[in-house]
Amino acid sequence: MLSESVKDCIRALIYLALNQDKEYISVKEISEALNLPFFFLAKNIQKLVKEGILESYRGPKGGISFKKPINEIKIIDIIVAIDGDNLFKKCVLGFEECSDLNPCAIHHKWVPEREHLKGIFNATLYEIVNDIKQGKIKNIKL
Repeated sequence: MLSESVKDCIRALIYLALNQDKEYISVKEISEALNLPFFFLAKNIQKLVKEGILESYRGPKGGISFKKPINEIKIIDIIVAIDGDNLFKKCVLGFEECSDLNPCAIHHKWVPEREHLKGIFNATLYEIVNDIKQGKIKNIKL
């Protein structure tokens, strides 16, 4: 359901949040620590910078950091920044003309699930990181 790019970015932002003691963290460090392809991650990080979620700083001590506090960054913000909002607005089967007035075969089953997903993805990065720090999420491999 979530693209690899979105999953990689969520993992990268969790890593960044868990390492906020550093002013900036390089994309290279994140890609190596999480075993993610550097160039794809760097491209997607640029999208998050453009959306105002992250800021970047060039130079020998440069890297990325949060532009917004992590309690204001929702998982849905990351999804929309990377992949757009199709998951939450478009027909799950890809029909352009699908709507409440002209539903596809599973429209009425998908709409409530789509709304449920919006609720799940409204979780903030802070909530996830806090759960990790409190040990509520175990065996996490970022």
